[in-house]
Amino acid sequence: MIHLLVATPLVGLVLWLIAQLAQRAFRNLPPGPKGLPLVGNILLAADNDWLASPQRKDDYGELMYLSVFGKGILVINSQRVAVDLLEKRSNIYSDRPRYISFNEFLTENLTFFLTGYGDLWRRFRRPAVEGFSKSVVPDFYPIQNREAIMLALALVKSPPSAKRHFRRHAWSIILSINYRLPPVESEDDPVIIGIVDHVERLSHEVEPGARLVEYFPWMRYIPSRFAKWKRDAQYWFVQDSLRYERLLSKVVDDLAKGIDQPSFGATLLKNQGKYRLSEREQAWLVGDMLTAGGETTSNTLHWWLLVLLAHPEVQVRAQAELDEVVGYARPPTFADLPSLPYIRAMVKEVLRWSPTVPFGIPHTSSADDWYEGMFIPKGTLILPNMRVVNFDTAVFGADSARFNPARYLDEKGQVKVVMDGREEGHASFGYGRRVCPGRFVAEGTLGIDFATLLWALRFERPEGAKGELDVNTPVHSGLVAHPVPFEFKAVPRFAEAETLLKAALDLYE
Repeated sequence: MIHLLVATPLVGLVLWLIAQLAQRAFRNLPPGPKGLPLVGNILLAADNDWLASPQRKDDYGELMYLSVFGKGILVINSQRVAVDLLEKRSNIYSDRPRYISFNEFLTENLTFFLTGYGDLWRRFRRPAVEGFSKSVVPDFYPIQNREAIMLALALVKSPPSAKRHFRRHAWSIILSINYRLPPVESEDDPVIIGIVDHVERLSHEVEPGARLVEYFPWMRYIPSRFAKWKRDAQYWFVQDSLRYERLLSKVVDDLAKGIDQPSFGATLLKNQGKYRLSEREQAWLVGDMLTAGGETTSNTLHWWLLVLLAHPEVQVRAQAELDEVVGYARPPTFADLPSLPYIRAMVKEVLRWSPTVPFGIPHTSSADDWYEGMFIPKGTLILPNMRVVNFDTAVFGADSARFNPARYLDEKGQVKVVMDGREEGHASFGYGRRVCPGRFVAEGTLGIDFATLLWALRFERPEGAKGELDVNTPVHSGLVAHPVPFEFKAVPRFAEAETLLKAALDLYE
């Protein structure tokens, strides 16, 4: 009897997989590598380096199709196709994958960036878009300016710890913007440690092959006492909910005391009737906007520092612009950025050249579709390959693989549009209805960071640095691609730099 109970679901699974494969065998799926029987392309799908390689476009074209246990994965290797599907047909390409462990147990569908396309997502999206719109982000300039100065001072004192400084800096900004918390003094702050652990859990949960339940959905019905993955997810949902609710309660207390400083949390709470979110939904939405901005900003700064070392001529040109526009008597402010086109172009270029999340957050097709004679089944996982799209020579020129901010400047030295009318000039913020709502804050943070750091410091390779700089080998961790570790030193550009930074910081006390 026991053997029968075990064999029945296995036989059913095999028959289902055969039916899926047979059904699709007669349809003209996009080209892709041949897979193994039943398991399909399971090994290739878990290899981010292989998937993201420009060679895949040469091998299979603008669309590449893989299958894992009968589940389709479509990699888009073209800006043209990405726009056609994810923007022009956004009504059926705006859904997210149904990660069973992640959505049903670890977050209970409350993570905005992975919430399915429906009513809850719409209720999340409206406050996120409005709370980080172009008209609102100037309210956050004082926070970003202050933190840029703090970062520069930190690098003056202990430059070898750039990764720690970048991480503290990024989380401190986003905590202030979301909850109006005071500056975080150290990466070892308990709030940051808790959030970083949370982000790492979420990232691990969506890695290919992390949970068998994603390929064998019947496993969701295993009782928790027999499934450690389910017990852990349920436990952490409670703990993460409490963390988010505690953070937002600080904003609630401030508002009750008549303290109304600009923050996303305050905007959400003051418009409860308009946005129709429960207290838990509010807490998770603010928390999601927090987690989305911390690691990505820190990682982008790390890539930027790497390319400055690899392309010293970029640093020289940026500093010449700063010297002409800002001078040496004070650090830059947001008021200077409109007159710093090369710095603004540098922001666009680093986001284009080193997309922190190489495939973005996956889309899913919510209906069967045909595109240029190829069949795309309902439920297909859609991965826009940013490292190919952002390197398209037809858009960015023959030197698209090279870091060159000047590609965003016209003949008069002013910032120009180079990509399908996209103001940001790249695809790294995503597509269609799922484009990142925090992109204006991200651009502002990077702009004032680059300006302040390059005004105060010169970045160099230390004497005796080991190995060559590797700008072409991202190290993947979950959804994020990090640069290979490297050595550098930061040297004040003039004797008064530290004194002037401290004087400017005092204005924000």
